[in-house]
Parts: sequence; structure tokens; C-alpha cells
Amino acid sequence: MKGGLQVKSTAMLILGVAIIISPLLCQEGKMKQEAHTGTAIGTGGAASAKSIGFDFRIDRYTSDEDVDQLATLLKEKGPDALRAAMEKLDVGRINPTGSVGNTIAVARKRQDGSDTIITIVTARVMPFIELYRGGRTTDYPFGFLQVTLNAKGQGSGQIMVAAKIRFDKKNGHFEIESYGNQYIKAVNVRPRS
Repeated sequence: MKGGLQVKSTAMLILGVAIIISPLLCQEGKMKQEAHTGTAIGTGGAASAKSIGFDFRIDRYTSDEDVDQLATLLKEKGPDALRAAMEKLDVGRINPTGSVGNTIAVARKRQDGSDTIITIVTARVMPFIELYRGGRTTDYPFGFLQVTLNAKGQGSGQIMVAAKIRFDKKNGHFEIESYGNQYIKAVNVRPRS
């Protein structure tokens, strides 16, 4: 059963990256800032049954051109170059309640019927002690959130606190891999007043 969950999670995350990379999904232009709040709940592994509030604010959505440039950078120069480029981008902020959190590097939005799907990717902030120890977590330098919202702006989704993004040249697609068994659900997501 556990292996099945991991396969399902990986498939969902590959789909999430495909959504980020697809050049037809974003609408660029002047927009009103969007802010949401929600609860992150661990559903497996070390985070099982733990929860924490979080907020995200999107100042603008990432343009198709910017996404194409990031995709090309990942294909040609790899994830380290992608991270370096993403560290310079700022389209909003995502944070646990009461914390500074991370700058959002990529934010995409698309419609699926009456639902709105928002996908966020960050170059995650790694604490000094994590970098000093140089463990496996440093190979997972990205954060990922994807939520599906109804017409009222309410919904749920999935969070990856530490992720690896790569381009599989053999199969010709982008992949996102979670560090360990991160089964973190975003629930009770709603507009922040």
C-alpha cells in the first residue's frame, strides 16, 4: 500500500510540473494581489497527523515566456542553474503562519471547468545547519504547492516542503521528486481577508 501511495504521489507531482511548464496555462498582466490561507496536514511518514497553518500571497503570475526560459535552463544546465535563477524571482510569498517563509519564484494559474488550479514553486530557504551538515535534503532545494479551488476560492491540494526538479532527457519530460515520504495535504484553503 505504501508503495502505491508513493507512485500515485509521484505521478501527481509529475503532472504538477507539466502544468508549470506548459506554455498555454498562464495569463500575464496587471492583477489584483491574491492571498489565501490554509492548513497543512501530514498524512504519512514523520509528519503524520501534524498540522500547521500557512498563507500564500501572489502578486503576479509567471509569464509563459519566463516559464519557457526556466524550462530551457533546466534542460540545458540542470537544477543548480534553475535554482540560481529562481532565487532572483519574486512573484509573492508562502509561509507557515507566524514565519517569514519563502519567496515564490513561479506561480501559475489555470481553469479546469469551474475550478481554479494554482501551482507554486519556490527555491526553498535552507537553514545554515542543513547546509553545514550537507545531508540528502540539500539535494531537494525546491518547494511545491498545488491547490484546486472552487468558484468561492476554497479548496485543497498537496505540498512538498523539499523537492527535486529535473528534466528526463531519455523520456523527454520534467519530473518533480519529493524528499522522503512527504504526504502533506493542503486543506481548508480559502481567501485571506
